[in-house]
Amino acid sequence: MLNPHRISVLALFATIAFLAIGELVSGTDAYYVVMMAVTMLCIGVTYNILGGVGTIGGMAFSAFALCTFVISQFAKVLLFEAADKNLEVPKLTIAIYMVFYVCALLGTFIFGRIRLKLPKPLEPVTEAQAGLMYAISLSVGLVANVILRVYSAAGGTQTEESAQTRSLGLAFSGLLLFAIVIAVERRIASTQGEHSVGMKVFIPVLAVMTFGFLYSSRTGLLLPIVVYAVTCYTRGYRFKTKHYIAALVGIVAFVFIISPFEIYARGVMADMTFRERTYEAFHMVGTVGDWATVEAATQNAAQSNEARSEYFSTPGTFVLSRLSAIRADSNLIDACSGGFHYGFTALKMDLMNIIPRFFYKNKPENDSAGYIGRVSGMNGDVANSYSMVTAISDSYGAFEWLGVVLVPLIVFPAAYILYESLFDITRPWGTVALGVLCSTCYQASMGQMVGIMLRIPVEIVLLSYLTGWIIRMIPSRGDRSVRLEPATGD
Repeated sequence: MLNPHRISVLALFATIAFLAIGELVSGTDAYYVVMMAVTMLCIGVTYNILGGVGTIGGMAFSAFALCTFVISQFAKVLLFEAADKNLEVPKLTIAIYMVFYVCALLGTFIFGRIRLKLPKPLEPVTEAQAGLMYAISLSVGLVANVILRVYSAAGGTQTEESAQTRSLGLAFSGLLLFAIVIAVERRIASTQGEHSVGMKVFIPVLAVMTFGFLYSSRTGLLLPIVVYAVTCYTRGYRFKTKHYIAALVGIVAFVFIISPFEIYARGVMADMTFRERTYEAFHMVGTVGDWATVEAATQNAAQSNEARSEYFSTPGTFVLSRLSAIRADSNLIDACSGGFHYGFTALKMDLMNIIPRFFYKNKPENDSAGYIGRVSGMNGDVANSYSMVTAISDSYGAFEWLGVVLVPLIVFPAAYILYESLFDITRPWGTVALGVLCSTCYQASMGQMVGIMLRIPVEIVLLSYLTGWIIRMIPSRGDRSVRLEPATGD
């Protein structure tokens, strides 16, 4: 069983005291500090009830809490900035956050131990099956990602056939990440826990990062590294000093080199097709020349909506603001604080969007991001551009305080119950489910949370049976079990 790394009572209260004192000294309003302390207390207790980082629910809740609230509050103290500064309606925003996390605690306490008897994903059970699964995942995943990018050409009007082809590519594109999980697991097992990286790991990692690079996606560049780290952790692999050094170097490079370059490239390649991007992305690496041009692009991106998008005033915190969703939430909360609430409008858009095109050929192309962005004032005249929103502000924007109470009280525990009942995070498909949940839950609206609850688990289970059926139809040698004990290599 994985170490849950629960938070002790002493550590929890010491952390809250540190934040409270730091925010008061930084000039934060006392009301905000009190609400912050209650919110942090609820987060810590809920984390412990869910089983810490030893369960899917605990890890997903950690990702959600970190990116909506925890990181931002620590950063405010360390940067010596008032925590209520740069929020549109700070008192209302922190009150909504507090109520949301109090209800999440209550929902977890009441429903957290419920488990359902549901069909499990079909996992590979022998080394031969794992090898075939890797080969299939890598080859199909590569083809699916190319199809997805080719049929997502910027600015083009999609036909019904191209939209269906794109949906097919989207459905199988995640197999490339599954190949990383299989490869890391096999590498740890074959070396008795001494190593976790080999050529079979490097190939899908490089492929995913290449697609992320071509589409100027910082998430795409980071995702394979996160998948690698989570796979190692859930297999009991012990990281060595060199891993921590590499992680530190990687973080510095990402913040000061990779992220600025990707922001610059995003503007240059905004309207290019996949073929044009393939040439231009690599061409820019050798021709960008003056780094001041890249830095200027980063500053322009940070200042384009600075008054309503940046939570921190300290220069150079553009990336950190992306990990502080409370700033984006405050915009939507402010827009709906005067009495306007959009009810089921956005929720309906998201629910219609998650229906597979196979069942609904004329389904809407866009989810609620564009609509919510216009309500919050962050999209302006751009019809469907992405604007960050979380279930916290969306629940208030749609249903006022009733939504702030019911969503964390019912929807969040239901999602954790479903994932805990279906998946084992120490097995390949369970690791994939964990990665999808953790990487999407913190920036998902209410409707998207329903998609995370319903569509994603169904797709993973069906995909596991499809690939499992294929590998069992192929004759193979080798029947040693792939079930791993925790690795103990130093």
